[in-house]
Amino acid sequence: MLRMDGYTLRHARSYAMARSLWEEACAAGDEAMYIAGGTDLLPNLKHRIVRPKRLVNLGSLSGEVRETEAEVVIDAAVRLDVLASDPLVARHLPPLARAAALVASPQIRTMATLGGNVLLDTRCLYFNQTEFWRRALGYCLKAEGTWCHVVGGPKTCVATQSSDTVPVLLAMNAQLDLLGAAGARSLSIRDLYRYNGMDHLQIEKGELLTAIRVPKPAAEGFRGSYHKLRTRDSIDFPQLGLAVVGQFDGPRAHGLQIVVGAVNPQPRGIRGLEAFDGVPLGADAVNAIADLVFKQTRPQGSTHGDTTWRRQMAAVYTRRALQALTG
Repeated sequence: MLRMDGYTLRHARSYAMARSLWEEACAAGDEAMYIAGGTDLLPNLKHRIVRPKRLVNLGSLSGEVRETEAEVVIDAAVRLDVLASDPLVARHLPPLARAAALVASPQIRTMATLGGNVLLDTRCLYFNQTEFWRRALGYCLKAEGTWCHVVGGPKTCVATQSSDTVPVLLAMNAQLDLLGAAGARSLSIRDLYRYNGMDHLQIEKGELLTAIRVPKPAAEGFRGSYHKLRTRDSIDFPQLGLAVVGQFDGPRAHGLQIVVGAVNPQPRGIRGLEAFDGVPLGADAVNAIADLVFKQTRPQGSTHGDTTWRRQMAAVYTRRALQALTG
């Protein structure tokens, strides 16, 4: 049985209170972390990957999905099972509902939040292990060690950003509402991630995600999909995640966006898609786009599954998605 180190748990009744409790812990010299559903953090506590002295509980905060004229606003505290079945999300953002429905298992989706999925820590075969396992290996660059066992070097950590919802949110150009020491601010999700498995989030320490705002696509012609590669149909993190969205007019696509996730520390949008704007997506065009995705997808060995196979599947999923979206 894996046991956790002792910690103090404080319950927040609002985001502002959560920030105050976090700052109070820091002022006392204690390491503090936020916890909501805990589906990612609790295993890391048991593996002694992180050892905070205080946890600020966000689990009692109520989350809701609402709409404005231009956006769908999703509180960070919204549970993934709620997101997957919410009628507003189903109407305006169907690929996001699909991605949320594919996260882990039904039990985990009832606990996990969208905010936690967006800020999910990077994962690696050599990192997400028990302390005994990591010590026997000599630890790794991401925690306690000086060497990345994936790339075989001391400088680069390639632990993978493995969220299912993030590729869709990137493709749909979501905005994040954050609350930090300097107050509230907005950040594009495209500016959130960097290629550094040890420090992949470009936010301040203790900054709190409060809401995700997704622009409403034009109702007529919008289509999108999310495809997830994993060994089992439940539980597993993605070995590859692929989001495709755009405005479709029969076989023609406008504003096509493709984002590949779960292959690197930083999810990436595919470059060069503007060349296919308004072009009929017949077999040749679909194959050309799939080839573009293949060339720009370079999976790392930090995740289960042969890297060559995962790269090939990025092209396969692109073809399947475009063929389905063009009818």
